[in-house]
Amino acid sequence: MAMLHLVVQQRPITSLVVLTVDHGLRDGSRAEAEQVARFCAALCVEHHILTWTGEKPRTGIQAKARAARYDLLAGWCLSHGIAALLTAHTMDDQAETVVMRKMRTDSMKSLAGIWPESRWNGIRVVRPLLRSRREELRGVLRQAGVTWSDDPANTNPVFERVRVRAALAEDDVARLAAVAEEARTKANTLAAVAAAWLRSQAVVETVGLLRLPRSLFAGLAAKAEMAEIVCRAVHMA
Repeated sequence: MAMLHLVVQQRPITSLVVLTVDHGLRDGSRAEAEQVARFCAALCVEHHILTWTGEKPRTGIQAKARAARYDLLAGWCLSHGIAALLTAHTMDDQAETVVMRKMRTDSMKSLAGIWPESRWNGIRVVRPLLRSRREELRGVLRQAGVTWSDDPANTNPVFERVRVRAALAEDDVARLAAVAEEARTKANTLAAVAAAWLRSQAVVETVGLLRLPRSLFAGLAAKAEMAEIVCRAVHMA
């Protein structure tokens, strides 16, 4: 709701469409989506409710709901000629993501957390609020007299993200967001090195087939950074 409010303030906009996903996982979700529809109607903004249908998973519900949500959003955009999808992830979301990633990996690309821009099924996904705090955006809404709904899942400790959120100190958020930015810079640098390495070493034998000199792979186990560059380059290929 905060992102919608802020985007509307920046008009004129060539084409603005609001999409709300109803996951159908709890009572009241449809009514909340319809509330957004009424808000958009009052602003003369086009709005559509996308519904996640079919049998719902019993485990890993948040990750699977996220994938389903992006599939629905990207699918609608693709079929209606929409080039960019904006989502309202905040600095708080970023900090929580970094904490969870740190528990699982030390990959720079992963520790970068939520990227300001990415792609999903061919659709450009842009996250303009990654430098904004959650409470800051609520303040924007309060000042504008705009109401919003809080998902009760966001306070349910059965979910890892909720437990991480509860454990974060106020000072942790900006620090962890900085960790993500540093990791993203390193990941981009590594990707550029890998691309340059691939251009200099790979020989294209035929469409879809690359040949790399065997000597390049000698001793890679003892050279972790070079090994990562090679692996990234091969993945890019």
